[in-house]
Amino acid sequence: MAHLSKKQRQERLMEEFLRRIREASPGERVYAAVGDLFEAAEVHDLNEVRTARHAAVDPGGGDEGKDGC
Repeated sequence: MAHLSKKQRQERLMEEFLRRIREASPGERVYAAVGDLFEAAEVHDLNEVRTARHAAVDPGGGDEGKDGC
């Protein structure tokens, strides 16, 4: 495997972590060991991710008024 820069390792770690979050059941905790790859952690709002995912699946908003997410 080729030597990766710190930025490349950060990107790969983030891609893997976000994939694991997407695959997790609602309410399931997802952990990732980051070591020294990140000096300042970025915070991702999972509600925003789920809302965006729901909007992509149902762009017409046919479930308005229902609390299905």
